[in-house]
Amino acid sequence: MRSELMEEYKALRERCERAEGGVELRDILQLKLSVRQAREFLNRWQNKSHDLVLERQLSQLRDKNQRMAAVLESWFLEALHRVIDKRVRWLIAEHRFRISVEYIRMMQNAPYDLEAQLRGFFSDDFCYEFRAERLYRESESAADRCERDYQKALSSLQADWPERVDTQLRSQLAVTDPRQLRRWKATLPMLRIGQLAR
Repeated sequence: MRSELMEEYKALRERCERAEGGVELRDILQLKLSVRQAREFLNRWQNKSHDLVLERQLSQLRDKNQRMAAVLESWFLEALHRVIDKRVRWLIAEHRFRISVEYIRMMQNAPYDLEAQLRGFFSDDFCYEFRAERLYRESESAADRCERDYQKALSSLQADWPERVDTQLRSQLAVTDPRQLRRWKATLPMLRIGQLAR
């Protein structure tokens, strides 16, 4: 039993050392695999060795595995924070686009004597002369860009963390009120990777 344990331990230790290199490369899949294998190994051999030196090594491996799991958690939270930020930016850009459309409509329907004053307000706020086409194109382009950024971040989150992107998380991200998303984000921890890897 001891020789089987030692052989498995040596192979696992080598994989863990490779996975630690994956921390610097941000190799999420490699690190997930290593953490899972180490956890299974430690669960399988827990309290089965009566050798103090070996138990100490297993304890060190358990500590290292917990640090690597914490690194993974910090990466997930970092990615989730990024997705929430991108979602908020997209919602705000969409809101600005709708306001731009309403402003254009207001300018088109404004009485002649009020139009000059509205153009002055616009020029003060946007630092260019009012042109409906430009306002429409720029606000639409900003909203489209923010949507693409959000979709890209969400796709990355889903690809790297499929086990974590469940129905509940999707419904929380589907919220259309930026303030509600920011409140949710404020409840999420933000772990520092540098502190965990040591």
